[in-house]
Amino acid sequence: MAMFAHKCHQIDVTVYDLSVERIAAWNSDHLPIYEPGLEEVVKGRRGKNLHFTNDNSCLKTADVIFISVNTPTKQYGVGAGRAADLKFIESCARTIAEL
Repeated sequence: MAMFAHKCHQIDVTVYDLSVERIAAWNSDHLPIYEPGLEEVVKGRRGKNLHFTNDNSCLKTADVIFISVNTPTKQYGVGAGRAADLKFIESCARTIAEL
């Protein structure tokens, strides 16, 4: 998402997360993950067209929503031990639909 903001200044990118701690980290000088060059991209666009929030009202006005969640291997039912467990994706989709 940071690269969208970096390359397309005319597009507002808002990253929403339930985790208050994770959003606080994205808004701090100590990002929660490391990728070469990411810190410079985030610091260069944060507060301009790149925003991090816990306020789900941003989802109501979004033109596009990317969902990024864990998809562990299923432990039960058809595909157990092989297929991805999509319960977190379903939960996010339901939350978005309820807005």
